[in-house]
Amino acid sequence: MAILLILLAIVLVLAVLPQMWVRRAIERHAGERADFPGSGAEFARHVLDGMKLHHVKVEETKLGDHYDPDAKAVRLLPQHFKGRSLAAVVIAAHEVGHAMQDATGYAPLAARTRIAR
Repeated sequence: MAILLILLAIVLVLAVLPQMWVRRAIERHAGERADFPGSGAEFARHVLDGMKLHHVKVEETKLGDHYDPDAKAVRLLPQHFKGRSLAAVVIAAHEVGHAMQDATGYAPLAARTRIAR
């Protein structure tokens, strides 16, 4: 029983600590930057167009930042959609990366999509 609790604690630590670290990093870099030429949405559109992924939409959502492979849409929270912060641009780039994976038929993304359904 003690070994099971220790293993459970290790799994929780490995799952929770990285997520906490990412959240803190995003919060630390969420401040608006006057030197950024565009918002997270504008950056996402720019990169998608550069990759010839004109059919992928960039939309604002309240349901969390994500890429929807069925709708072919990068969806960003309002602060990342409109924001001109390092966090907004990095999160937009991350979600655009999923659109690129989808466009190239990246097997792990397809598997993750099947599992999520």
